[in-house]
Amino acid sequence: MSINAYPVIDIKLGKVSFNLYRDRNLADFLDKEIQLYAGIHDGSGMIDIPVKLLEKAIRSAKKLELDDDTVSRIKINISLAKLSNDEVVTYYCF
Repeated sequence: MSINAYPVIDIKLGKVSFNLYRDRNLADFLDKEIQLYAGIHDGSGMIDIPVKLLEKAIRSAKKLELDDDTVSRIKINISLAKLSNDEVVTYYCF
């Protein structure tokens, strides 16, 4: 079986949504659900987080100790994904 590799020409980054170190409870929550850290090598990588999981995190914002700004940014990510009929939000972490 042949698998082709294509170069990435353009990645357009949005604003920071959360920080894997500062928002450790969120990162640990995501890691338990989707193995977040497996997609990050040497401090960077792209990860896909299901919209439904982000919504679950928002519902658990108090328990995860998320500040209002982080909740707001994640809600925007969810809204944009839904507008595009995407089931995941892709984050580039570095």
